[in-house]
Amino acid sequence: MVTLLGVTMTSCKENISFEKVDENGVVFQKKSIWKVENISDFNRPRVGPSFVHFINNGLLDTYYTNPSTLENEFRLLNLDTGKPIWRWRDVIRPNEEIMLLNYQGHEVYQYQNLLLYQYGPRNYCINIETGKTAWKKTTDYSGVGLCYGLGTYYFTFGTPMALYDKGIWEQSIYRGDILTGKEEKILMPNYSRKYVGVGITQFHVGSINDIRPIVEGKDTLLLITYTELGPQRHEYEAFLSLYNLSQQRWLYDRKPLWGERKIGVLNGAVRLRGDKMYTITSNEVVCHHWRTGERVWIKVLPSFAEIQGIFENRYMVLYDSMSTLYCVDADTGEQIWKLDNETLSYTSSYYAEGILYYLSKGRLRARDLKTTKLLWDIPSDTDGKLDGHFGVFVTGLSGKDGEKGRIFTRTGYHTYCFEAIK
Repeated sequence: MVTLLGVTMTSCKENISFEKVDENGVVFQKKSIWKVENISDFNRPRVGPSFVHFINNGLLDTYYTNPSTLENEFRLLNLDTGKPIWRWRDVIRPNEEIMLLNYQGHEVYQYQNLLLYQYGPRNYCINIETGKTAWKKTTDYSGVGLCYGLGTYYFTFGTPMALYDKGIWEQSIYRGDILTGKEEKILMPNYSRKYVGVGITQFHVGSINDIRPIVEGKDTLLLITYTELGPQRHEYEAFLSLYNLSQQRWLYDRKPLWGERKIGVLNGAVRLRGDKMYTITSNEVVCHHWRTGERVWIKVLPSFAEIQGIFENRYMVLYDSMSTLYCVDADTGEQIWKLDNETLSYTSSYYAEGILYYLSKGRLRARDLKTTKLLWDIPSDTDGKLDGHFGVFVTGLSGKDGEKGRIFTRTGYHTYCFEAIK
């Protein structure tokens, strides 16, 4: 029995580490630790969530029970086996699709054993130990599925339904109690309303891009970015404000957020790093001191851009729609390296132990962050099929007790777990 156990364990270890390497030392084939189906009908693949979360020692993923109607469910997957620990689909609308967007992990808020999930005007609170609904409600506002929390309080934003039903876009900030679901509208940015009625979005009063609750001493601050219509068609103006919620006063208000242009959009949630904050305004990467609202640096890229992440407290990885990957110094904006012909799936990258993992051209890639040496270029085992490539998200966990970490990603058919490089 001891001999058989030893053989089994050795065989399992060999299977996990099995990989093929080309003449340049790049891994182009690798066996997964596990993979699980994430769709009930392989004739209707779905790429699924743009982000996943690690909660209660599991991976929160989705499974499409009826892909023809986009009906799906949350699954909490065991990290070692990929098998579901629990499933949840206690939604208010019968054919509602469970959505997780890519807001750097702020699509849900976890407090102790409770998980808040928001979609449109519907809020859900799930007990992550049992997979059962703690409470659910239809709100009087239409939200965007972006929420933050401080203790039992959560913060989100949306347009009151009374305005939304009239086609008016005027977003306010809401605060709720995750224990009870009780909510209140606490603040609205000081929209100028100067250009309401201009252009094709005539009823656009103001749109919040992000709010960040920050504790400073005994006070709670709200860092807010938002946009308004500009004087010309398709033109928007963006602003940055800091509000002391405890003292109910503006520390500063309506600081211009954009640099050399007004036409465009804010892309994604704000990134915070110490006393600095980073935003993307169309093709501009802008760094501010969030306590004062003063600009530190601006980097203009050739086209629309995204922040992939800030790693080792210095290396900021950026991507633009011209299929270029950049790395800049987060303190100065100076370029460290640049890689052309990297067509990314729009997703945040994952970094661990000096290695940057990301998805490019449907493949799972890994590079040394500082040297950019390519280490992995792995297609999926369903590559070539409709939605069969790696896409949407890549994330990971660091290893424990000397073991290698793990990398998680997804296709339209399966969710995968791989052993990391280190």
